[in-house]
Amino acid sequence: MTMWKERIVPLLLSVAIGVTAGAAVWRFAPAKPQFTPGQINTGVTYEVLGVPSDEIVVSVDGNGASAELLTYQIGSNCAYLDYMLGMYSGSGLDLDSPLPSGDDPQEYVREQSLYMLKQLLVLENIAAQYDVTLSEEDEAELAAERAKMVEESGGEDAYRGEFYKLGFSEAGYDRLARSGYLYNALYDMYNTPGAAFYASDDVLHAYAAGLGWITADHILLSTVDPATRQPLDETVVAEKRALAEDILAQLRKSADPVALFAELADQYSEDPGRAANPEGYTFTEGTMVESFDAAARALKEGEISDIVESEYGYHILLRRPLDVAAAVDAVRDEYFEVFFLAEVDRAEMETSPAVARFDVKAIYHALTELQRGA
Repeated sequence: MTMWKERIVPLLLSVAIGVTAGAAVWRFAPAKPQFTPGQINTGVTYEVLGVPSDEIVVSVDGNGASAELLTYQIGSNCAYLDYMLGMYSGSGLDLDSPLPSGDDPQEYVREQSLYMLKQLLVLENIAAQYDVTLSEEDEAELAAERAKMVEESGGEDAYRGEFYKLGFSEAGYDRLARSGYLYNALYDMYNTPGAAFYASDDVLHAYAAGLGWITADHILLSTVDPATRQPLDETVVAEKRALAEDILAQLRKSADPVALFAELADQYSEDPGRAANPEGYTFTEGTMVESFDAAARALKEGEISDIVESEYGYHILLRRPLDVAAAVDAVRDEYFEVFFLAEVDRAEMETSPAVARFDVKAIYHALTELQRGA
């Protein structure tokens, strides 16, 4: 059943939706949280903690999540930490020892699990605000996926048994799976001109500019072999330096250095990416080598740099006006995520007293034993 975890865990780790600063922002009138007592006295949550699986334990604007969903998130976060620690440190998760960051692992898992549920609830609330639901095609896809999983599991009982090993029920899984379709529908709305979530190019342009996106072209004379990345012969490097100085001198004497720059770049630049980026690169801080980035940012639009050296060779840069289309395309997904996470941060999540009973160590031990077949 690992394919289920691969879908669910990334969904709530990265789920993100957004609207523009200039568009309608969703808001619910705060509703009183309904921490209803549960009636399902089965499942890992009840067996380990004594909390009914369907008891509502967290709520955002009246939209609640059940205890079993918190159990599942705790198990998933523990499993993820165990995997990451095993990969990078060679040892698995020890819930009694601090994480490499110094954080208490049990408290960290609890906070992360509650935050993921908060994301889910905010996502559902926004979808409800805009009457976003699953399409007939979505429902059909879910049904087909379920049928496939039942067959692969060996029947209905085995299928439901796999959920039990993950700490929740089919109903809990179905809710998480549906949130993925809601996300996709909201993302489509975000990209549809005229829709409530549509992010205009003007808004994204301003956002990109505010984050320091710029456009710069360059003439590169390589001092390393492009295939091996090994330094070229010193004599060749000296010739490249002399050529760079000659090119720069031509640019400094030109009455129209910007036009000449394009001609000389086409003639001399050894950047393999030039064919795909004939007008230069549009980038933000941290995406280009440090010397290139620093030199580009020191220029005003239309200015040409002196010779700049990097691990790739000698560069002569031209700062161009920001390529709006490239910047808008680059930040569209990011802006979508940033706004959603801001909405999550602004939302207030209420928790019931039952949350204090969620023993991370006991839950993880129980789920680990179940998945081992004990």
